[in-house]
Amino acid sequence: MRDAANENSTAPAAPTDREIRRASAAQRRVARRLLIELLIIVVLTIPICIFEFAVEPARRGFFCDDESIRYPFSDNTVTPVMLGLLTGALPLIIFVVVEYVHALRSGELSSTVELLGWQMSTWYVELGRQLTYFGFGLLLTFDATEVGKYTIGRLRPHFIAVCQPQLNDGTLCTDPVNLHRYVENYECAGEGYTIADVRQTRLSFPSGHSSIAFYALLYVALYLQRKLTWRSSNFTRHFLQFVLIMLAWYTALSRVMDSWHHWSDVLVGSLIGVTGALITARYIAKFFQSPFSDVPLGGGLRREDTSATLQDEVCSSTPPPYCVNSSYNEDQYCTKV
Repeated sequence: MRDAANENSTAPAAPTDREIRRASAAQRRVARRLLIELLIIVVLTIPICIFEFAVEPARRGFFCDDESIRYPFSDNTVTPVMLGLLTGALPLIIFVVVEYVHALRSGELSSTVELLGWQMSTWYVELGRQLTYFGFGLLLTFDATEVGKYTIGRLRPHFIAVCQPQLNDGTLCTDPVNLHRYVENYECAGEGYTIADVRQTRLSFPSGHSSIAFYALLYVALYLQRKLTWRSSNFTRHFLQFVLIMLAWYTALSRVMDSWHHWSDVLVGSLIGVTGALITARYIAKFFQSPFSDVPLGGGLRREDTSATLQDEVCSSTPPPYCVNSSYNEDQYCTKV
C-alpha cells in the first residue's frame, strides 16, 4: 500500500482544463501569426512576378551619339546562376552550420519544442526563424530594385549593340543626319539576340546584382557578428565577414566591367542592398539588441554607504538604542520615550 501511495505521489499531475485552454489559445496565436507572415511573403512575391512577366520597362529616348550606350556586348562574369548560389545557397549553408554548432555548444541539440502539434528540435525552429528574417528582407530589396528598373527604364551601356535601333523614318543612327538627334520613335532589329536580350537593355537602373549581393552577404556578415560569440572565434569571424563583403564588392564591380551597368547604377543598387540589410538586421532580426544575459545586473544603480545615511538622516531624530554613537543618556532616553 505504501509503494502504491508513493507511485501515486510521484506520478505527473494531469493538466487542468485551464492549462489546456491556455495551451490551445497559444497554439492558435502561433498559427495565426504564421499564416499572416506567409500571406505577407506571398504579397511581396506578387509584384516581382508581375514586373518580370507582365510589365514592359519604361521606353525612353536616346541620343545616337551617346557614347555611354555604345559599348560592345559581353557575357556576365557573375551569371544569374552564380548570383543565386552566392545569395541563396551560401547563406543557407552558413545558417545551418552556425545554428547547429550554436545548439551543440549550448547543450540544446536534443531539446525539442511543440509547434502546431509537432515536436521539433529547438535549433530547427531557430534556423527557420533566421531564414524567414533573411527571406523577408531579400524580398523587400528585390521589390525596391524592380520598381526602379521598370519605372526608370534606363538603357544599358551595350544598348546600341544589342538593340540595333532603326528609326521610323527608315534611317539609322549611323547616318550623319542623326548624329545629334534625340530619338524616341524606333524599333530594335536585335539581329543575333533574343527578345529577352533586347528587353534587358532597358533595365539598367539600379543594378539588381549589386543590390541582392550586398543585401545577402552583408546580412550574413551581421549574422556572424551576432552568432559567433564563442571563445577564439574573433579572427575567424572577421575573416569570414571580410570574404563575404569582398564577394559582394566583386559582384558589383563586375557589372561595370562587363558593360552591363553604368557606375551610378551599381552605386545605387549597392546602397539599396546595404540599407535593406541594415534595416532587416536592426529592426526585424534585432541583431543589435543585447540579450538579457549580457546586461549586468544592478548596472547604473548608485551604491551608497547606508550606515552613514542612517547616522546622518535617522539618528539625528531617533532615540537610542536604535542608533549608535548616540549622545542621549538614560534620563534623556526616558523623557524621549
